[in-house]
Amino acid sequence: MAETSNTTSLMIFTRDLRIDDNPALCAAAATENLVCLFVIDTEIFRSGTASKRRGVFLNQCLTDLSESLEERGAHLDIVTGNWSQEVRRRIRELNPRSVHISDDYSSYAKHRLDNLSSWCIDHGVAFHRHPGVTAVPPAQITPGGGGEYKVFTPYWRSWLTTPKRCLCPPPNKLPGSSAKPQTPNPVLSGPESTILVGGETHALKHLDRWLQNGIANYEKQRDIPAVSGTSLLSPYLHFGCVSALRLMHLAEAVPGADAFLRQLAWRDFYTQILDARPDSSRHDYRDRGDQWKYKPQAFESWTNGMTGFPLVDAGMRQLRAEGLMHNRVRMVTASFLIKDLHQDWRLGADYFMSQLLDGDVASNYLNWQWIAGTGTDNNPHRILNPTTQAKRFDPNAEYIGRWVPELSRLTPSDAINPPISVRSQTGYPATIVDHQQSIEAFKRRRLAHSKNKSK
Repeated sequence: MAETSNTTSLMIFTRDLRIDDNPALCAAAATENLVCLFVIDTEIFRSGTASKRRGVFLNQCLTDLSESLEERGAHLDIVTGNWSQEVRRRIRELNPRSVHISDDYSSYAKHRLDNLSSWCIDHGVAFHRHPGVTAVPPAQITPGGGGEYKVFTPYWRSWLTTPKRCLCPPPNKLPGSSAKPQTPNPVLSGPESTILVGGETHALKHLDRWLQNGIANYEKQRDIPAVSGTSLLSPYLHFGCVSALRLMHLAEAVPGADAFLRQLAWRDFYTQILDARPDSSRHDYRDRGDQWKYKPQAFESWTNGMTGFPLVDAGMRQLRAEGLMHNRVRMVTASFLIKDLHQDWRLGADYFMSQLLDGDVASNYLNWQWIAGTGTDNNPHRILNPTTQAKRFDPNAEYIGRWVPELSRLTPSDAINPPISVRSQTGYPATIVDHQQSIEAFKRRRLAHSKNKSK
């Protein structure tokens, strides 16, 4: 590589598609020439868990980011291909003084960042990794004995008291570049979200509405799927259209926002586990000796929302229609697949990733492990009865009626747990398993493993 320029820095956007509170962008902009790059990584979108809906949302995010950069004097290069190859090609072309990027923590993200760091060192290019994906970087919070926090409550206490970095205000002006810009070519297609539009501009509007009208009632309404009681900010957090730290500061200013702040901390908690144990997206965090047997017909009934359990089916149908699912219902549908149908949690987690608009590696896979009892839950035998959960959180069957229309004209009690005669009349299927028998079998297996392990 030729002698390094002293005037150009390269900003590589990844999961930080925003202008506000972006430490990597702030650092990169402290030069005479700024080049901004985003690579649509074909390896990710060729994987079986890449959601086409997320691809469309990403396109919207990139369009919005490009416009924001242009307004401030900079340009966003968007290319498609192998991420490492395209980044290295651009570095060779620019010969920049420095490269700036936000740190990330999945196994795949760490691998490509580590490889790029080594490559830059070998070629005499300064490489800088910056915080910005989480409110608190994983390495900043560690228990006294070292390693990672394995239980949320002590992590939460530490998270609250840990000093946070300073926020980076959005720049009014950015340095341009004399480098020849690449032609933007977003090529991702698929169904659009009927609820959310990608990009920082839309994210900030959505956030403002949430802070004004939603967050005060969050603790009371967050478990009720029939009402708009959750923030729906998770897709924006996943793509970095909103800074998690900025969101934390804004939420702290609202009285009674502790329950919402806990959810932000949970997001950071799972990220620090993934950082410490990158294999936890594929392997049991805590081994329970589970022996799974794939049952394709049962799995298909689950994905199609035809299990005969209305709350489960409502959630799965919402997922297919919108790429979203209420968090309480996510737990119920996951528990059903694992503990009623005895299916591998990885199957469910992968399917969720193939559908979700907010498909985040840490949150998705480690929440599935929590439900499976192989993750951080201290109660590995936790069972969520789908009928009991419906009676408690959807007592008027409003959510069920919205997503299982064949049950929408029934009384709430019949919609929650349809009698055989009602199922026959409406065409709604019989239950594919006996809940009580299935969970007893699951418990017996787990208990047998525990006894054998203790011998």
